[in-house]
Amino acid sequence: MGKRMAGIFISYRQADAKAWAISLRDDLAEVFGEEQIFLDKDTLQAGNWRDQINEALDRCAVALVVIGPRWLTTVDEQNRPRIGLSDDVHHQEVTLALSRSGVTVIPVLVEDTPMPRAEQLPEDLRRLCDQQAYKIGDTQARRKADLDVLIKSIQEVSGLDVSEEDSTDSHVEQPVKPPPQFKMDLTALVSAFVLTVGSAMLAFLSNLSFTNGEPVVLLPLFYGIVWGTKYLWHKRVERRNEAT
Repeated sequence: MGKRMAGIFISYRQADAKAWAISLRDDLAEVFGEEQIFLDKDTLQAGNWRDQINEALDRCAVALVVIGPRWLTTVDEQNRPRIGLSDDVHHQEVTLALSRSGVTVIPVLVEDTPMPRAEQLPEDLRRLCDQQAYKIGDTQARRKADLDVLIKSIQEVSGLDVSEEDSTDSHVEQPVKPPPQFKMDLTALVSAFVLTVGSAMLAFLSNLSFTNGEPVVLLPLFYGIVWGTKYLWHKRVERRNEAT
């Protein structure tokens, strides 16, 4: 099996925004296709992980840096901020992404985290503050709107195509169909009229008599029966067609 081409590299710190990174991976995979997304959780294979990350960054067009509330404050066993350690994996990913001229680095801020200031970062990461950051909201409405903006930006800077599975563009609201309106069914009306006349003739031949108001009542009654039968039949045919 050949190596996967990653168009979008997602870099995150596990102790900070792992769940957000996985969720973002799923959202972007629906739009661009799974083969275009690199996330170490499910993309790394056996072998040297550093080499694989380097290769993925060499091939990607966009690197998303997911930043949550613990991005700056996560420490190692010696209580040192991991963001300042040159051998920290996430630190290396961001540094390498910033060093590649063909890669657009996009900070993605989650949980209302503000963009870090340059003085809070080690010198080799300060260029991150020069990149346009995008926020992803917590509520469903905000999240959808923010994702739409982020996806549009990724498309503009990367030229990545939307996957065939997303060709209907699930991120664009579809027009709402108006509710069905009742329309007079001419066939049902004629059938009801025939049934009413037939009932009157049958009553006459059977020496029964109609009161003046009974035919008036029978006509809408028969119409309702015929119309309802036709409606139920059409619904049954529609369900059968959908099932096939």
